[in-house]
Amino acid sequence: MACADCFRGGTAIGTPQGTVETHHSYPTYVATPPSTSTTPTKASTVILFTDAFGLKLVNNKLLADTYAAETGCRVLVPDIIPGGPMSTDVLPLMDTMMSPVSLWDLKGQVWRAWCAVRAIGFALPFLWYATPNFKGCLERCLKFARAVKKDIADEGKGGKLGVAGFCWGGYQATNLCAYPAVEGTEERLVDAHFCAHPSLVKTPDDFVNAVVRFKTPVCIAHAGNDMALSNQQMDETEAALRQKTGSGDGEGGYHWQIRRYEGCGHGFAVRARPESEVEGKGAEEARGQAVEWFKRWL
Repeated sequence: MACADCFRGGTAIGTPQGTVETHHSYPTYVATPPSTSTTPTKASTVILFTDAFGLKLVNNKLLADTYAAETGCRVLVPDIIPGGPMSTDVLPLMDTMMSPVSLWDLKGQVWRAWCAVRAIGFALPFLWYATPNFKGCLERCLKFARAVKKDIADEGKGGKLGVAGFCWGGYQATNLCAYPAVEGTEERLVDAHFCAHPSLVKTPDDFVNAVVRFKTPVCIAHAGNDMALSNQQMDETEAALRQKTGSGDGEGGYHWQIRRYEGCGHGFAVRARPESEVEGKGAEEARGQAVEWFKRWL
């Protein structure tokens, strides 16, 4: 991935309410609005492209449940990462690796080195098969999204397609916005986009293309302390968007939003650490940012 924080973070507590079904050849977690929800149910669908941990990390399922309950949309979380998602066993290993150890603490140094060897054993296969900007990653996500878009159209209920992406999935969600629903047409694939701390996006080009190509509403939650996507990169992205599209409030038919979460690191919107009040607050606000965006456009 792009930084050590891609494989770090907290594990949420909760019981997923959705089901795992097969959608277009992929095991897919399906979250639907609960009967107790006060939000009107919609015919639209959101595809949530996860971080490196995929369906192995309960956080991703719980977030899908929340999106479904608060937007009224069905949420699909495909197990789509080539070679499979990263094992959650790497989370404590990375924490040990990144924790400071005194030079004179021989036992601590040996333990940290052993954790590093084990973490590398997990990371290398993942990076070999599934680095987010590898062509094969986007190709399979594009095929899946187009199939879901067709399903929505076939239902004939006026539903739309939203995409949400985090870390690994942030790259996929953002770049999908520049593709048509059907190759060779001018019908946009994505009707609303949200991403948080995307990995390995090319700035400002990927974001500009996401907005400009089909005038897709694009929403970005940026971590102020992101090791993979600096504040300077996002400042340059915002400047490029303003130059090409205006304010993002509808001028010229373009809608986009960038919000920076100061004090939050890469991964905060899905893997906030329970002990971090700043990240916890940021995760809740980013959830609200995504929900309001999808409610507006889907």
